[in-house]
Amino acid sequence: MRIFLHIGLEKTGTSSIQRFFRLNREALKKQSILYSLVAGNENHMALAAAAQDERKADDLRLIYELDSSLKIREFRARLSEDLTAEAAQSRCSTLVLSGEHCSSRLTSPQEVATLIRFLSAVSDDVTVIVYLRRQDEFLCSTYSTDVKSGHTGPMRVPGPELRKNRYDYDLLLERWCSAVGREKLICKIYEAGRFPNSDVVADFAETVGISSIDNYQRPKRINESLDVGTLEFLRLFNTAVPRFKNKKPNPSRGKIVQLLQRFSKGPRPTLPSTELAEFMAGFRDSNARVAEKYFGGAQPDGDPLFGKIGQHDNRAEMEPLSTEAAIAIAAHLWEGQQEKLLEQARRIQGLPTRQKAKESVRQPGGE
Repeated sequence: MRIFLHIGLEKTGTSSIQRFFRLNREALKKQSILYSLVAGNENHMALAAAAQDERKADDLRLIYELDSSLKIREFRARLSEDLTAEAAQSRCSTLVLSGEHCSSRLTSPQEVATLIRFLSAVSDDVTVIVYLRRQDEFLCSTYSTDVKSGHTGPMRVPGPELRKNRYDYDLLLERWCSAVGREKLICKIYEAGRFPNSDVVADFAETVGISSIDNYQRPKRINESLDVGTLEFLRLFNTAVPRFKNKKPNPSRGKIVQLLQRFSKGPRPTLPSTELAEFMAGFRDSNARVAEKYFGGAQPDGDPLFGKIGQHDNRAEMEPLSTEAAIAIAAHLWEGQQEKLLEQARRIQGLPTRQKAKESVRQPGGE
């Protein structure tokens, strides 16, 4: 069996790729392509949670309730056993795994090596796929993701440690090359113009051996971004209703992120252009090395790896939320929750009497 391990990066179409493979899981299996279910229904974040250093205690470990070395080892053993059994029972020739946390959370060569050894129980033929995005664009996009994940801090240029672990692509690629070899690392630039019909899903599918996706289902496009207003509202909300409580996911948050996404239509966040330019300049030498090693040479203009910067349309700097704006967002949230309650009430009215009694005690929610 051949394994394709997609490690992101975050904010490079990973959710669209994962939804496509989840939606077509059974159809792909008939083509001898297995999209793992035991590693995660859609996002295979269990892989990163299992491979992280045992001393780490981030949100991945909280999600899986891995608060001791014993639980981590048991989780690794169980996941390895289930993944091996799933692959064997499928009789497929290709296994596709996709988890962007593999690139952002496995920050040492030892952690990457742990994951590759982990997968070797299924097959020694592991090919890693990664899409790289301009660091300045990546920075602005990941802030939204961080806040949706519970972050409470303001938007700012990251410090040295985070720059090294998340944004230095030369170091990132070296970690994976040392584990699988250069010939087993497929490295791409995340730019729509480089993909068939500007479609990253089609590009990824072709990379793993699917010549056309025309006959497969396509997931609905979902606006996952939050504008500067809803993002600031959520950041403040996180201070009062954190994502985790008592080291477990906090059920009180409900579907706050999804509700905010429904009416988020304004500009997305950015930083001052001078700060972004200085941030990007810090990776010039690193990007030049990546361009030489993986893409045949540096770009003639602009950044050595990504070339000239494109237009940043519909972007704005973060600013304090006015009372009026906060009330307007709260009103939208209230209306959204009321719509859900009314919909549930109508559904209960249409149920048989005995089932109504059971449904009436259920409460909506769960993020």
